[in-house]
Amino acid sequence: MKLMQATVVAAVTILCVGTTFGEVVIREVQPKWEDVANLDGDVVFNNLCAVCHGVGGKGDGPAVSALEHSVPDLTIIAANNDGVYPHELMKNVIFGRHRDVARGSSGMPYWGEHFMYLQPGRSGLSGTPNRLYAWERTHALNTHVESLQVK
Repeated sequence: MKLMQATVVAAVTILCVGTTFGEVVIREVQPKWEDVANLDGDVVFNNLCAVCHGVGGKGDGPAVSALEHSVPDLTIIAANNDGVYPHELMKNVIFGRHRDVARGSSGMPYWGEHFMYLQPGRSGLSGTPNRLYAWERTHALNTHVESLQVK
């Protein structure tokens, strides 16, 4: 348990900052409670995911040019699965339970681990895991990603 806590406390999210020369600088920062306090998936997505995936989820966020890995287009997940959005798979991808070992790290944060250690009224990561909170935020994100699917 101590190792997992240390791993999660060391985990950080990516923040993209524009510069005057148009280049992208990526800084690692811990997520804050305020970034994910709202259960609206679009608010959570815009605060945490849009930097890479873009506001519309097409994989065209401002940090894309500075990343080592490609960023998937989230709007075609259902189309790539015979028109069915794979809720359970995506929930596990967002949470961090589905990791593609064959391809190595995707570079995407495992949001469930981040969310589990955030608590109301506290910024940054705290030491007590809150699985229910983590699953609520993961569900909110998953529902928002589903809403981005092309028809």
